[in-house]
This record gives sequence, C-alpha cells and structure tokens, in this order.
Amino acid sequence: MRGLVLGAGAVLLAGCGGAPSYEEPANLCESEGARCVSASVRDLLAVDGDTFELRRLSGSGREERVRLRLIGWDSPETGDAAGCPEEDALGRKTEARARELFEAGSKVTFLPEGQDRYGLLRAHVYLDGDHIGWLLSRDGLARPLEAGMQVDWCG
Repeated sequence: MRGLVLGAGAVLLAGCGGAPSYEEPANLCESEGARCVSASVRDLLAVDGDTFELRRLSGSGREERVRLRLIGWDSPETGDAAGCPEEDALGRKTEARARELFEAGSKVTFLPEGQDRYGLLRAHVYLDGDHIGWLLSRDGLARPLEAGMQVDWCG
C-alpha cells in the first residue's frame, strides 16, 4: 500500500505544472574539429525562444546582424505567428526568460549548419556551455522537435 501511495504522489507532483524533463544535449562545440563561433552574450538578442539575433561590428565598423534559428528545438510564437492567445502569452514569457538567461550568462557559442527556408542561419546555440533550448525547456518554454514537427502550444 505504501508503494501505491508514493507512486500516486509522484504522478500528482508530475501533473502539478512541472515542466517535462528532457536530457541535456551534448555540447557539439566540444567535439574535436567543430567549427563553432563564440561571442559575448551581450551581442545576442532574443527574438523569441528559438530565434536569436547576433549583433557584431564588422571590420569596417558597421553593425552586422545575423539571425540564428535554433536546431532541433521549438518554443511558442508571439503576435500574429501564435496559434492562440495562450501561445502568445507563453511566447512573451519565453522571450523574457531568454533575456534573463542572457543577462546572467557571459558567453554564447554556436555551431552553424546552413540556412532554413526563411534564410535564417540554423545553429546549435550554447550559453556558457549549456544548450539554450534545454535551458528554456526546464521552465516549460521549449521542447525538442520530434521528427521535425512543430509543437502545438495551444493544445
């Protein structure tokens, strides 16, 4: 009986708003021969939870902006891109959390892998060595993509 009670308690705790737990992905930038780019986190702006803008000065002193699209993770959209008001609200919370993480961090490293269909640079993005998608997932604000399918944040 005690085991049944403990098991039921674990199920109740899991169902009380706790974020699903995902395994932290390996840092691909630590692999031998990886061609990663490092920058100060101060050069990175969260557009949303899976899109970031890197702002750097070029050799000529002009500001360059590169949009990075997170590979393998999805986060809720905001505004017209959101599927419902709940997704929009969660998307705004995700943007705020990403900004908090960047403010607390010091270095961003990313491994670029070509462009997506919108012309954004696809990349694995790490904040102080941890995958940003995984960091957001701990708060329920990002999920790994399964077979490339977008997450239904309204369901």
